[in-house]
Amino acid sequence: MEIGIVVFLVVLATVLMIVEVVFVPGLGISGIVGGLSMVGAVLYAFFEVGNLAGWITLLVAVLICIALFMWALYGKSLDKVDLKKNIDSKLEVVDLSKLSVGDVGVAKTRLALIGEAEFNGETVEVKSEMGFIKEGEKVEIIRIAGDSVFVKRITN
Repeated sequence: MEIGIVVFLVVLATVLMIVEVVFVPGLGISGIVGGLSMVGAVLYAFFEVGNLAGWITLLVAVLICIALFMWALYGKSLDKVDLKKNIDSKLEVVDLSKLSVGDVGVAKTRLALIGEAEFNGETVEVKSEMGFIKEGEKVEIIRIAGDSVFVKRITN
């Protein structure tokens, strides 16, 4: 009877792990319950059946886990979650040489520290150095560092 329980737990763990690998990749309920069933089978074999059965069950469990890992790694089971589309968009580069410190523009978006502002007809990504700035407020360039433009709100 004890061997039947060990075999049942190993089979249950294997089925749940296969479900985890094939149908729902990731660490879900079936993977956790499968892992716990495998550990339970090994512990039950050691404590209730004997040392030889425990070592055999542990060996079988390790071999099953290695086989499932290899199947998940080299098989087609992870194709469902694999990114199949290449991103071909390009970053719009703005010529910052047209901008200078002291230029005044308008915030095109809410500057929650980073947003867009328009200067001389050019829309530029800017960073607010002095808190949040609402859309439509006037801003002034206070610093240009590398490819970052820093602005502050103009208060009248």
